[in-house]
Amino acid sequence: MKRGQIEILGFVVIVLLLFFSLVIYFQFTSKERTGFIGEAEQNLEVSNLLTAIRYYTVCDGTSLGDAIVSCANEGFACGKDACTLIETDVPALVDAWGWDEDSYTFAIDDTVYSPQECSGDTFVDDYTGQGITVRLTFCY
Repeated sequence: MKRGQIEILGFVVIVLLLFFSLVIYFQFTSKERTGFIGEAEQNLEVSNLLTAIRYYTVCDGTSLGDAIVSCANEGFACGKDACTLIETDVPALVDAWGWDEDSYTFAIDDTVYSPQECSGDTFVDDYTGQGITVRLTFCY
């Protein structure tokens, strides 16, 4: 091969490398959540929000998880009715998370503490502690 042909071949290799690197870049930076990876990310987001709700501090030494237990036992937390505290703080946390009030359901046992029930496709995370089941459902 002549020297000019080798240089052109090198240029073609460089262009192909750039092309494939751009394809890979656009594949991983896609904002649309589709397929298995998108579902896994959404499930993780629901799980993380439920964990944040449980550990959110509502007053000195009292977490929202403690208020949930008190609400299930018809008790008080931070000098207020625990269920009223949940009805105000959970929507505030969900709103801060970036979800609409129509896109989730929060329930303690069989009692729903959200504006409406979910319909359609959902992602669900729950935990059970002290005989109480807490469920967060994301509707999409």
